[in-house]
Amino acid sequence: MNDKNGALEKLKVAMDEAERVDMSSVKIGDIIYVPMDEEDGLILKNGYNDRKKYIVIIGFTPEGVAIGALLINSEIDSSKRRSEELLNCQYPLLVRNYRSILDYDSWLDCSDIFELSKLKITEKKGKLKGCLTPEDRECVIEFLKETDVFDNATKKRYGII
Repeated sequence: MNDKNGALEKLKVAMDEAERVDMSSVKIGDIIYVPMDEEDGLILKNGYNDRKKYIVIIGFTPEGVAIGALLINSEIDSSKRRSEELLNCQYPLLVRNYRSILDYDSWLDCSDIFELSKLKITEKKGKLKGCLTPEDRECVIEFLKETDVFDNATKKRYGII
């Protein structure tokens, strides 16, 4: 296809700009696509330096410089399958509710909160992809309030309780 005027490239740039995360306006339940690495607490396999991951914002630190986030995974991690408690922390996200984001039913891992600086998300050109449905957001936040996987100090740090 011939694109002499660069219309496709301009469209791509405009779409990238529209998805760029404005960290001043993100809210609980927002889904962001961002590269993560070991510095962020991600365990990398197969020689990767980083992995692009979908994260869901579940809270903000009191000083406002960081967010608490959960990872969306296409499959439940094998390490989580070894523990009934951790297995029960996997919340299903159905593709029918997230067609513009997910290609297949996936899992929100509610057993591990990742703290990411807002600046790092911006520098890594994180993209705002959508938001949890109101029902899913309510269920996840209620689970996080009630679970014993996190202590109250952790829950308070992100404004969960």
